[in-house]
Parts: sequence; C-alpha cells; structure tokens
Amino acid sequence: MRACPKCGGAMEAAKSITIGGLENKEIAWHCRRDQVTAELRHPVQYVHIHVGEVEEVDGHRRRLVHKEIRGAELVVYHEPVTDAPPGTRPREAARPARASTRRPPRGTGRNRRRARRG
Repeated sequence: MRACPKCGGAMEAAKSITIGGLENKEIAWHCRRDQVTAELRHPVQYVHIHVGEVEEVDGHRRRLVHKEIRGAELVVYHEPVTDAPPGTRPREAARPARASTRRPPRGTGRNRRRARRG
C-alpha cells in the first residue's frame, strides 16, 4: 500500500496484474481524498521525467507531483490539472460588461457635431 504525498493517507490499488508467476502485483494506485494517482514506471525513466511536468493521457491533463524509487521500482505520482487557478470555481458564462463601461455608438454623445440648417 502506498502513501499519498499530499495528505499522507493510504492509497487504494487501482490496477493489478498477474505475470510470470507473480499474482496480483499492484501497478497503479489512487487517493480518493486528493485525486492523486500513482503508477509504476521503468526505473530507467527516472532521469527523463521531471516534477512539475504536465502530460495528457486519454484526454485528461495531469501534473507530475512526486517521484520515488523503491528498490527496483519507480513510482510516479500525478494530480489532475484544471485550467482554473486553485481556489476558484469555474464560471458558467462570462458576465456582460457594465453599461457605464460601454462606449456609446458613433455620432452620439456630447462631442458630436451639429448638422447645419440652412
């Protein structure tokens, strides 16, 4: 069982495999509290991945938040990426500009020229 790098709680197994006499080897985990996921990678990739990188997998963007090597296993931790800054909630639609900030149509207002009558 893995510990979440954000909350420190236990992460649940999300995927396991059976191969070469090894049964139910856990290869992916997730934390329900923080939505952090972890997966095993080949240890040679350690120098090619960097904390803070954002990657897209299956149409979802995720940021690498932590990596560690335990024995011969490289464990990589990701969190989902939203386009909004943290602490803000998404708006459904942009608000229209206030009436006082809009420019009047051309030819109206105080500075327009008067037509001469003649």
